[in-house]
Amino acid sequence: MDFNKLSKFVKNIGTQYGVPCYDISVYYNYINVFYKKRGFTNFKNKFKAFGRNMYLFHSGAKLMCCVALMRLIECGKASLDDLVRTYIPEIQTDITIKEMMHEFSRTFDYEVKDFNFTNMTKLIEKISGQSFYEYVDLEILKPLKMKSTSFELNDKNKKHIAFQYNFNSESQNYIESDKSVEALFNKNKGCVITTVDDYSRFCNVLCSGGTMRNGYKLLDKESIDSLINDILYNETEKNDAFVCLGYNGGLILIDIKKKITIVYAQHAQNMPAEQLKMYPQLRKLTYECIGVDTWSKGYNMFP
Repeated sequence: MDFNKLSKFVKNIGTQYGVPCYDISVYYNYINVFYKKRGFTNFKNKFKAFGRNMYLFHSGAKLMCCVALMRLIECGKASLDDLVRTYIPEIQTDITIKEMMHEFSRTFDYEVKDFNFTNMTKLIEKISGQSFYEYVDLEILKPLKMKSTSFELNDKNKKHIAFQYNFNSESQNYIESDKSVEALFNKNKGCVITTVDDYSRFCNVLCSGGTMRNGYKLLDKESIDSLINDILYNETEKNDAFVCLGYNGGLILIDIKKKITIVYAQHAQNMPAEQLKMYPQLRKLTYECIGVDTWSKGYNMFP
């Protein structure tokens, strides 16, 4: 493996696309083979990024919630065919848990009727008999040693959340948001606060068949296959791979066949069309550097 081409490309993302701060991690065959942190936490004052940048992951939160629910189903506490209103009576439609997971993973609106984060966490609580935060902490975060990940904003993590930027079409550059961390978090209800290091570890467990090297089983391989190929909304048509582009421009790729995961994070919204060209190039170079075939078709969003 030779990551020189990918390293050069990643180094120039800030210059070429104007992104102020970004992190990327690549796992291959269960090993972290590439990690880069570039840019600044405060672009205007040129402060270098500190060691543990945290990001608000939106689509990443959806994946984690669906994995938490699938774990309960795998344990026999519920069925994919159960009606959601069996557990949440205020939902009057005849939607099943499987359909709920798909719609929740598909929507960009966290407050959309019936399929929002509030109802998803309520469903997990009803089935597990625990609070959502307690269940996720005990069943996912602690076993996977995701010490920098939380669904709640607190005094500790808010100091490490990367600055938020928005692309300004008039000036053609990213401008730092004037909103506080609290305001950003409240606006983006349902996101998970995490680091690229933490979240890539979670993705790697899914990519490696659901079982950690210490023997802890997050999910059966069959459950992961079902999630990726049959249940979750997916931005690729390729079998055995999950791809999603997040609200802040982050990218999650899990290729369970080639054993590759890519987690890329930034805090830059309203991306110009030109930046969208970055993502297929990032994928292409990653696969080339690892030395495996790159799929050329199958992206719904990125040709």
